[in-house]
Amino acid sequence: MDKAGTHMAVLTRQLNLFLNRELAGRGITASELPYLAQLYERDGLSQEDMARTLSVDRAAASRTLAALERKGLVVRGEDPGDRRARRVTLTDEGHELEPRIREVQAAWIAHVTQDMASDEAEAFGRQLARMAGRARELNGQEG
Repeated sequence: MDKAGTHMAVLTRQLNLFLNRELAGRGITASELPYLAQLYERDGLSQEDMARTLSVDRAAASRTLAALERKGLVVRGEDPGDRRARRVTLTDEGHELEPRIREVQAAWIAHVTQDMASDEAEAFGRQLARMAGRARELNGQEG
């Protein structure tokens, strides 16, 4: 376990390189993808909820969402229930990218888990989710 941090850092860096290369023609960066992925699961999230889920501060989330908005992939608007909150929704162009993004994500997962049985890969995914939750807990974050 002493090199786990190094392996996680390398895995993250390699994922970002892969995503940036595969999505370069679409104008999406690896840092923007997690925001789109959240909206593909549940469109209309608040900026604050997205920031909390990704463990980033609100300013960082706002900058990334502004970039996605300039690219025509999302729109941000007021929340009718809370005028201070901003809701983020996908545009038609943002929706049109979903199949390609899912294809790229599936290719990554298939490659990095190719030596694992499907139940092992699923168990590993659950373990990563638990570890992320514990890391947030350790750092006093919710999410």
